[in-house]
Amino acid sequence: MSKVKNKKLKKNNFFKKEVLNKIIFCLSLPFVTFLLSSRLTDVELYICMFLSFGIGVFFGFKLFKDMFSKYNYKLISIALVAALFIEKVWINNIIVVENHVKELANLLFNYTFSHDTIAFVLVILSLPALTELIYILLVKTLPIVKKIIANFNKTDKKIIVITTIVGFILSFVIYNITSVFYSPTYKLGDIELDRIYDVIYTTDSSYIYNDNAYLNINMAENDIRQPFFGIFATPFAIIAYILSDLLSFIPNSYAVLINTMQIMLLAVSVILITKMLGLSKKDSVFYYVLSFCTFPLILFSFVMEQYIFCLFYLILAIYIWYFNIIETNYFYLGAVGTLLTSGIIFPLISKLKSFKKWIINVLKCFAAFVCTTIIFGQLHIILNSKTGITRLLVFSGKDMPLMDKLYQFLYFARSIFIAPQGIIINSGIPSYRLTNIDFICVTGIVILVLCFLSFLLNRKNKLAIISFLWIIFSFIILGLVGWGALENGLILYSLYFSWAYIVLLYLLLDKVIKNIKVKHIIMLALCLILLCFNVPEFIRIVKFGLTYYRF
Repeated sequence: MSKVKNKKLKKNNFFKKEVLNKIIFCLSLPFVTFLLSSRLTDVELYICMFLSFGIGVFFGFKLFKDMFSKYNYKLISIALVAALFIEKVWINNIIVVENHVKELANLLFNYTFSHDTIAFVLVILSLPALTELIYILLVKTLPIVKKIIANFNKTDKKIIVITTIVGFILSFVIYNITSVFYSPTYKLGDIELDRIYDVIYTTDSSYIYNDNAYLNINMAENDIRQPFFGIFATPFAIIAYILSDLLSFIPNSYAVLINTMQIMLLAVSVILITKMLGLSKKDSVFYYVLSFCTFPLILFSFVMEQYIFCLFYLILAIYIWYFNIIETNYFYLGAVGTLLTSGIIFPLISKLKSFKKWIINVLKCFAAFVCTTIIFGQLHIILNSKTGITRLLVFSGKDMPLMDKLYQFLYFARSIFIAPQGIIINSGIPSYRLTNIDFICVTGIVILVLCFLSFLLNRKNKLAIISFLWIIFSFIILGLVGWGALENGLILYSLYFSWAYIVLLYLLLDKVIKNIKVKHIIMLALCLILLCFNVPEFIRIVKFGLTYYRF
């Protein structure tokens, strides 16, 4: 009888512990929202905190209830450490949040709390929920990550490691001889100017790095275009942040390490494409080298921008769908959250075996999107999306002649492979810009025709279909809408669209040239030709940095 009583007692204690964990999570989750409320008005904040509590109840007692009953202590420890470092970053951006606290404290207690007190209390209150969210993320995604890695052969892994090491070395050297690629600072007379944008083409590297768009969810660049960028970049950026603390003796350690992380993700993205193409080890190597010989991959491996993360999550979402790894493709949220235009791939949320199931999966993704918006304090972006879009329309070419936009688009198609012609403009602050395009680029036409021909020859290939539709999408956004055309800056979007062009041209070569040795010789020749055009142009940009933005 005593044994039975002991078992019942243990069960009751365990049940109480499990329920207590759930209650703590539900009460803590609204404070994660509070901590990230700098974009919210007071009314929006209180609504979001109430909704966060409701989401916490649903998560804790329904959706993820098993997560609170049995913990993997190794993963929960990792989640706790990650949560502490993330909150350390978030606490540095709580000026507006402080105002919320002070207004509420004055209203309720007629008392004003200090910055340190507010920061400490918010960390304590939000830490349990943030730790649990990270833990759930780890438990749900690690099996999928393991499946993806299991599909990588030794050659793939070696390529990623070598690329990461080379990327680190080059980032360390380049970033410590010139700041032009991530945080250009220019001395104009006796005044030192920082946060300068449009220094290399139309990039916003200075804002992105100095305001840490990768970890600062509410940073200005993380607007309606990229509402969840800071959320989905955090898992990788926090590793770079922790390492930069440990390796603080390295000059500009965070810049070097976050860029190294981006180069690694770029390498993984290309490898994922080779898997969807079903390439052999040798073909994968040739495809990989060819990709990294194109100008967008060379350029954005060092110019600090947000497009590598956008590309990675886009390719990852397509990969998950392509191999049908999970029924509901929640990685779609990463693609659309890091760049809203990727929402066009919504048909890939799940397989279209049953229209009813597909609709259910779409609704699941939409619900996850709404929950993410509320929990991480981004409701203001969604509610004010019309205002945000109107503000951004100034970057479109709506008032430009259609022919001017087409000129730029054809040159853009060429720039995906061959470096565009740049020019130094020095009207106060030196910048490296594209020359004006007022002619029909024949090379661009040839590339587009070859892509269309490749699609016709490979129209039964799923990746060829997606790639061709992505090229059509690039034409609509850049050629017809003229996004970025007004400032002659289409090169900014070249990495985001380039993968589709590279895939189709490779498939064409593979279809036409049956002899493997001949195909490899042609690819090697193409690599050498591309390097002859692209490396000298990149060196010119480095020299520009050394001339005007040297340390």
